[in-house]
Amino acid sequence: MRPEVIVFLVFLLVYFVATTLLRRYYEVKVEMLYATGLFDDCFDTLNKLLPRILFPTYKQYQWRFMVHDARGERELATRMIELMLRMRSSKKRHAQTVALAFNYYVSIEDKKRAKELLQEAKGVCDESVVKDMQLTYDIMLGNRHDCIERMEELVDTAAPEARAKLYMLIAKQYRNAGNREKARYYEGLLKQFIAENSMPRPKGAQAEEKPGEPSETADGK
Repeated sequence: MRPEVIVFLVFLLVYFVATTLLRRYYEVKVEMLYATGLFDDCFDTLNKLLPRILFPTYKQYQWRFMVHDARGERELATRMIELMLRMRSSKKRHAQTVALAFNYYVSIEDKKRAKELLQEAKGVCDESVVKDMQLTYDIMLGNRHDCIERMEELVDTAAPEARAKLYMLIAKQYRNAGNREKARYYEGLLKQFIAENSMPRPKGAQAEEKPGEPSETADGK
């Protein structure tokens, strides 16, 4: 093999390894900054030259959406999620984006847009995902409250993210049923669980104490 070919192949190998390691380094860094609530530092990192080169456009939009959402910047978060929905992507990724956008619009109580995305999901998402979205819509944006006992039975064995969502859905169902005391109890459990596990609030977790209501601790005291 000619020397220049060997040099070229070595260069490609080094380039591949270096870019892979750098991409992973910045992914971990942004994840840690986001998890600890250092959102300004998240943007500073994302705006650096290397992350802008290394991260695909979709990934950059996704992180920016998450940070804007966490900071309560509704207009900017909405702009980013709509850009993600319009991007050309695989069927699987588009389905994931539809589900993400649906949960976001549920969280800001945009019933019209959430319903549109629920209808779109029926054509692109798995049946199990659609069922979960329909249940979330009926509880968070409707008045459904017939799944409390079944969800309470699932809490103890649920994975962390699933448990957070269960707390949210149970709390909202109690509010739908008019039981404010139990609703506040589960809202307290949700806040405590999130704080202890350093995780963002599940989408749709806007059903907290209403103005004028006394707060409760997670143990209901």
